[in-house]
Amino acid sequence: MNQLQLARKKYVPYLPDFLSLCERNYAQLRFFLPRTERQGEQHLIHISASESYRVEVLERCKYTVTVRIELLKEQSKPWFHPQFEVRLYHDARMAEVLACQHVRQLRAVYSYPNVDMLLPDEKVQINLLLRDWLKLCARRGYQTTELLA
Repeated sequence: MNQLQLARKKYVPYLPDFLSLCERNYAQLRFFLPRTERQGEQHLIHISASESYRVEVLERCKYTVTVRIELLKEQSKPWFHPQFEVRLYHDARMAEVLACQHVRQLRAVYSYPNVDMLLPDEKVQINLLLRDWLKLCARRGYQTTELLA
């Protein structure tokens, strides 16, 4: 094999697949969110007796809502605290992960290897992780509880 064959192909995002993923995430996430979506509003999603997530409306604008989804801290190890920040675009009917864990302002493509060891398609992978979490909620059953803000 020559040098060109050994070189990795550069990752090029396929926009229709990503948009489709964001549309499916929006549809599923809307199912678990309250209809009012008031800023500061919080709800619990109970996955099991020992696993609950808090969904908090961080920002509400005319066409968008930003929510934080996080595992309740009391139930998680200090080093493991899953958290998503998701923006729902109501006019486009799409949901996009803005941040996950400590990674914010995700780029469409990362060079690899990089200092943070993010995958070339990190943005897609994090949105797939949201999809998998939503599937978990749907599969295990859930119960939402409104918390007073």
